[in-house]
Amino acid sequence: MQKAISLSSIIFRLSLWLAVAAVLFLTAAAMFADLDRVIELVGGISLQWLCLIILAVLFNYALRFAKWNWFLRLLNIRVPLKLNLWVFFSAFTMVLSPAKLGELVKSLLLKNRMGIPISATAPIIMAERLTDLIGLLILCAAGFSQFAYGGRMLLLTGILITSGVICLTRPAFWNLADRALNLHPKLAGLKSAVRAMQQSTGSILNLRAMMVSVPLSAISWAGEGVALFMIFRAMGLQADNLPAISIFAHAFGSIAGALSFLPGGLLITEGAMGMFFVFAAIPQAQAVSATFLIRALTLWFAVCLGTLVFALGHQRSDLQAFTLSPENGTSS
Repeated sequence: MQKAISLSSIIFRLSLWLAVAAVLFLTAAAMFADLDRVIELVGGISLQWLCLIILAVLFNYALRFAKWNWFLRLLNIRVPLKLNLWVFFSAFTMVLSPAKLGELVKSLLLKNRMGIPISATAPIIMAERLTDLIGLLILCAAGFSQFAYGGRMLLLTGILITSGVICLTRPAFWNLADRALNLHPKLAGLKSAVRAMQQSTGSILNLRAMMVSVPLSAISWAGEGVALFMIFRAMGLQADNLPAISIFAHAFGSIAGALSFLPGGLLITEGAMGMFFVFAAIPQAQAVSATFLIRALTLWFAVCLGTLVFALGHQRSDLQAFTLSPENGTSS
């Protein structure tokens, strides 16, 4: 029995690291394939505009960290700020995982550094993605009144998200999961983890919590839409409703990429944004360049930032010193 457990543990760890390696390989291959074009486009933007664009992207990251921290507080999990920042930004190395599911690495890091059960924090990753999509839908809804574009996809997304939230916050869903675990004796050990996930999900997807997390999501993702607007302005583009066009295009493309479940929404996000730019009569040269550049300054910037933060903090003794205690962290 002990041998079986050890073998299962080894297989799990091996599968995890192979998945991480695959994501990192894909990230590196895609980044180096685009490197020359990125350098060329960035070189055509003044330093002042580039700084403003990066600040808009960092604004998005700051509000997303505030939401992550809000979810942790709702679960009565206290993580020291320095460690929490390291965990949050280290997960950016997994941006190219399908639907950003690789951000579960945050749960793994908290388990490793503070002993917090993965089942307690994993629902936060799911709640982050759901509230991100709701926030993006709000941005699209605001723009839809002007552009009347992509209504079917937005409606379908709204239905899927609403259905998902309803299911995850209903005891019947978790009772069904509990009964499913009874089908095989080896699955019975997962019951405590499922109960912990149910408790965490109920705390972060209720109405009170979402009244904070959803506005944070909408405002944060609007920041990257503003970054796209600044890219257009840095290129000298003049167009009516350019801020609204930029925010809608970025939100719409992000939703399309998320629904595709492709790593980082690659090609789908760019294609959806490009199609809308054609609809909005944005000149092709500026549309292609802006799409390429906003992806470089969000997707690749996030990966580089996350890799740098992880590397700088990985060997820090002050990060490794934290252990689970009433002062450093608890989980409900």
